[in-house]
Order: sequence, then C-alpha cells, then structure tokens
Amino acid sequence: MENAKFFCTSSSFEALACAIVKKGRFPSSLAGQVPLEKFTPDAREVVLRFLHLMERSGYCLTEVTPVLIRWLSLTLPRILPSACGGQIPPITIPGRHRKLDTYVAGQNWSLDRSPHVFVDLGCGFPPVTTVNTANRFPDWQVYGVDRSFAEYVLCDTTGQYACFNGPGELVHLQPSIDQSKGGLYKNTNLIKEGFRQRFEFLSPLIRDKGLLSSRVEDENGNVLIRNHIADFKTGNCSFITSDIKDLCPMNASVVRCMNLFLYFSTEDRKQWMRCIKNQLRDNGILIAGTNSFGIQARYFVYEMKMGQLIPREFAFSLDNLGHIAFMPWFTLHENDPEALLLSDLSRILRCASVFWKGFARDQDRLLDFHGICRRGPDGFLHVQGQGLSPKRFLEKNALLWREMIESGYLEKAVKALSQAGYEAWINPACDIAVRPPEDPFA
Repeated sequence: MENAKFFCTSSSFEALACAIVKKGRFPSSLAGQVPLEKFTPDAREVVLRFLHLMERSGYCLTEVTPVLIRWLSLTLPRILPSACGGQIPPITIPGRHRKLDTYVAGQNWSLDRSPHVFVDLGCGFPPVTTVNTANRFPDWQVYGVDRSFAEYVLCDTTGQYACFNGPGELVHLQPSIDQSKGGLYKNTNLIKEGFRQRFEFLSPLIRDKGLLSSRVEDENGNVLIRNHIADFKTGNCSFITSDIKDLCPMNASVVRCMNLFLYFSTEDRKQWMRCIKNQLRDNGILIAGTNSFGIQARYFVYEMKMGQLIPREFAFSLDNLGHIAFMPWFTLHENDPEALLLSDLSRILRCASVFWKGFARDQDRLLDFHGICRRGPDGFLHVQGQGLSPKRFLEKNALLWREMIESGYLEKAVKALSQAGYEAWINPACDIAVRPPEDPFA
C-alpha cells in the first residue's frame, strides 16, 4: 500500500482526470464510472479540482474505492448550487456539529460571568444543528442565522422532505440516507415530481397564514408544514433571517460558520470575515470550516483580540486520511485555504512511513472486519457483497474511526507533524490541530 504510485506527475487537470476514468488503470468495477463528459461544466470543474487536490495530498491510485466513485459520479453533481436553482443547498443532519459543541465546551468560559451568545451562521433548514447547540448550552442564548428559511416543508413517511418557497416552487429536496426508503441515489427527478404533486394537493388546505406554524396531513401520512421554523424556537434558541452583512451586532462569544465558506471565493470570504469580526466580542471565537454528516471535518478557529481576528488553529479529523473519504478535496473554488492546507498536511502524513504504514494496514483490516471493503489481489479495495446502505455505512464508519483513535493514531499523527516542523496537538474536539503557518484570509 505504501509503495503505490501517486496519480501522476503532470499538473494537467485532463491528465489527472484520465488517471481516474481511463480503463486499464483500474479494475472494471471502477474504470469509467465518473462520466465527466456528461457532467455540467461546474460539476466537471469541481471533479477536476477534486482530483488535483488528491494528487497534492499524495493520495494513491489504490486508495480509490467504489464508495468514492459513487460519491463523485452520483452525489456530487446533485449537491452543487446549479442543481438547487443557484442556491446553497440547506443540507443538514442532527448531530452534525456535536464535536464542535464539545470544542466550545472545552474553552475556559468560567472567568466570564456575562451572558454568552452563540451564532450559528448559515444554519440551514431544518435548523437541527442550532437546536443541538441550544440543548448543549442551556444557559447561552443561541441564534440560528440564515438568509432564508423555507416557507413550506413537505415530509413523507420515509424521512425525505422537500422545501418550497412562498410562491410554491420546490427549492430543496432532502432524500433519506436510508437507501431502502428512497435513498440518496434514487431518481431525484421522479421524487421531486411526487413532492410537487403532493404540495399542489395539500397547500390549499392550509388555512392559518399567520406567524405560527400550521400543518395539514393527507391520508397517506404526508405532512405539509407552513412556517416550520417557528416550531424550533425555544427559550434560549431563536432564528434570524438575514445576510451576514445586514446582521445587527450580536456581541457573540462564538460564531460558527460551517459548510458555507466553500461556496464563496477567497475575496468573498475576506468580506465575510470583516462582517463576522463585527459580531464577536473580545476573546470570542470563530469556527469556520467544512464537514459531511459530522465526519471528515476541517476548520479554522480564530480568536478576537483587540479588534482583530487572530488565527488560533487549523484542525481536521483523523478520518480525512481515510481511503473512503471525499470531503478533504471537495471545494467549489480555486485556492481554498482549508483544502490546500489539509492536502499539504495529508501528504506529510502519507510520506511519513513510520505513521502511514501502520495506519494503512490497520485501516484495511478494519474495513474488512466491518464488512465495508476488502482489498483484492489487484491491490484495490472492493465493496463486499451488495454493499451497505448510506445509513449503515455511516454507523460502521463511525465505529471504525473510534477504533483507529483508540489505537493511538491521533497521537501518532501529531508526532509525525511535529517532526515535520509544525506545532501540533489534539484539540478538545479530539481532532488534529496545528498552528496555522499564516492567516489564510490576510
């Protein structure tokens, strides 16, 4: 595994793409499964940037798995803004930011007796991450902020739901992660049409057009809810519809901005940072980064000091180094500082034989033990049997990485990065942290 060749030495995007889609380089189960020629221009650009970052990280051809191929070919094109009417998809899931709440809880707030404010910027809808945080910090005032909240939400009996705006246009579809109940990989156009038909039937039945939530249900158990955001408000949890540039100063102890910056260019991010600076109190912190379903997290932490946001750390979860990983290289713009730094740190760890040899061996063993993938005689990982549903995969994946952490690989990664010249440690979220070499938005 440690001797496998990297993608290629060429910096050509086309050469990188050929490395993953040309037949003859991979087993037949993998070859040609990323149909770049059928992608929209923006999806093609994202995949090619994805491959370039994989090469930069020292990712090996034999690390490519059917899970990664499926994500590139099926899931990625459906979560881009172009597939959501030009809007940022409000994808969210309960528990997604649990470890970031743990990070906040690990800070020394005891000396500050003043009321604490937590701003969950770009919280998405339904705002379950904001609610999770409000439950974790009952003595704090927590605000979920987003530029828009869906006026209508239509839920079916399988866990899928669709968001509609005031005029009745479908603006977001959230499929179930349980493949047996619809799944992330079913025909979304067919699912959308079904939701539209149910919405046309149910929407005239809603009578209450006031500020409170109102709902109707059909005979099949489908529920249409108007002003659903009102259902999530509690004594310490409120919601604000606003762009960050129009948000009144909140004097916040914490601003969390996850899975939002990646949709904006570096220049746009700099403007966002100036706006966020106006929201923080002295010694307050900003957590800004990316994760997926609570896994494969990468983020910067800033601290407000005398009117300036000072980068405190860059952190990433151990599973970013996994064979079945996709978020480390997912970005919509060139020169994404999170993705670039993560790729550089990943390459250091992949090139550190004292770390990577054992890491790759134990990861292969656990992938096989948990029935996720098995490495074949051709040197590549293959899905066992019919594979796992997305829900079951997430459960087994979480168990696998708990076992890797228990085997000491957090400490080993910190040691390898320290030997490479970084100031590195394990942060309160049990992620690998380094002192950023520079301010990425300076």
